[in-house]
Amino acid sequence: MQINFAILLICFQFVWAQSTHAESNELWAVAESATHEISIVGFTRAHATIPLATEVAGKVKEIFADIGESIPEHGKLACLDDVFVQFDIQAASNQIAQHTNQMSYYQKEVSRHEQLVAKQSAAVNVLDNLTRELVNSQREMQAAHISKQRFDELKRRHCIKAPIGWLVIDRAIEIGQWIREGEVVAHIGDYSKLIVPLMLTEHELAALKQKGRFDVLLTEHHLKVPAVIEHISPEFDENTRKILVELAIQDQLPEYRGGIRVELTLAIPSEDHVFSISEKALDQRYEEYWLQSKDGKSIRVNLLGEQKDGKVKINSPEIKLGDQFRLNRK
Repeated sequence: MQINFAILLICFQFVWAQSTHAESNELWAVAESATHEISIVGFTRAHATIPLATEVAGKVKEIFADIGESIPEHGKLACLDDVFVQFDIQAASNQIAQHTNQMSYYQKEVSRHEQLVAKQSAAVNVLDNLTRELVNSQREMQAAHISKQRFDELKRRHCIKAPIGWLVIDRAIEIGQWIREGEVVAHIGDYSKLIVPLMLTEHELAALKQKGRFDVLLTEHHLKVPAVIEHISPEFDENTRKILVELAIQDQLPEYRGGIRVELTLAIPSEDHVFSISEKALDQRYEEYWLQSKDGKSIRVNLLGEQKDGKVKINSPEIKLGDQFRLNRK
């Protein structure tokens, strides 16, 4: 009797272990939020562009960069004829030299008359006049230095300066041409980093922010390159209800110019009650599709289409995000 009881106990433990092992090995599929991909196309532009204008009027003497060329190391696009400014600088230098001689003379005379007045060998009013002339010479010397500084600065402004390495987009001057003060003579751009402006909806912008680091496709070159969000405008377009977003691309580019076609792919969440799940969880009966939940309930779903990685898109109002369904062992 005791032996029969022991045998029954062993059999019970074996059956229980087998059922537990089978249950632990049961595979489940999780209902995930379904997405659909959209492609948004934009074109590259310079990271920054600025107009260049002359600060003085004059005749163009030299041009250092043509359209499409970079600004040289000295940071100048062009220079105007400055011969008359050079004459003014020479005149100011001569005045400085003249006032230097006058100051030296009056300093000696003042020093000599101070000794004579101390010995009562000269009148005090003569010393006062000499002191006044010395002070006037010092003031005139200061004015001459200021005049020379002004002419030096005016000479520097006869050259149209620009950031080193920027590219000339357009140019409206030629050598020998007369240009007016304040006239825009060229536009230049910084193409060391390219900007791709895009107009996005709120959902598209949210999907872009969730991507973190992402790549964009240069369709003309069949090349993917990394991109980052450079700016997000706080305003929106009243007609399209979209927001201006600027992407920046800098590395791994085959060329740096405007007009390169760029394609951004975003995964946008689908509408309510649309989910993504493993195709192996579906049980097809005739032309209908079913899922079996953990509690054994069969739920009829609508098959909307196939997705990547062996998943399908389904629709059912009875399913919630995160629900688990049994995988079919096929």
